[in-house]
Amino acid sequence: MRKLLLLVVFSSGVMANSTQYIGNEVKIPMRSEASIAKDNIITKLGIHTPVTLIKKQTNGWSHIKYQGKPGWIISRYLTDAKPMQASNAKLKQQTKQMTKLKKNNQAHQQTIVELEQALDQQRQSVSALKAESIEYDTQILELGKLRNKMNSFDQANTDLMAQVKLLKSQSSAMHSTDFLTIVSTLMLLAGLAGGYLVSKANADRNNIYTI
Repeated sequence: MRKLLLLVVFSSGVMANSTQYIGNEVKIPMRSEASIAKDNIITKLGIHTPVTLIKKQTNGWSHIKYQGKPGWIISRYLTDAKPMQASNAKLKQQTKQMTKLKKNNQAHQQTIVELEQALDQQRQSVSALKAESIEYDTQILELGKLRNKMNSFDQANTDLMAQVKLLKSQSSAMHSTDFLTIVSTLMLLAGLAGGYLVSKANADRNNIYTI
């Protein structure tokens, strides 16, 4: 029978005159009725404020008493943990979060280091490409200079070929002139020799007639 009575008491949410504390989130309004309305706020209870729990309803509201005044508050903002316990629990939770954040930060730092290394490699690659580009441009300039020299050589070669052709033509003309001169000279000499022989023959003939 006693067990049945306790079961009924707990199922109805009754915890007579037990001390509860406001949670550590925000200030919570204590209301005159178990409903949310603008005109039923009695006061706002700060973090870790102790209150006397009269009855905890199954609909999510709790009937409480604060400084001798009764009122209603949403049940989820109440806790039976003392402020020091709640603070310790919060501190442990924050410590876990800090540890997790440190691990994440270390992972992020490692990622940053790897990204910086990759960035350095990319910078080295860009520098190498720039050097190759400069060398390529230099080679292009040198090739242009060589092409200009080849064009100059081609032009000089063309001029030389024209001069050689002209010299050959002049040489041929000179050979023809020399040949004619030689022939003319030989004919002149032959004429002179013939004239000399004729005149000598005439002179000999005259001498014979004279004797």
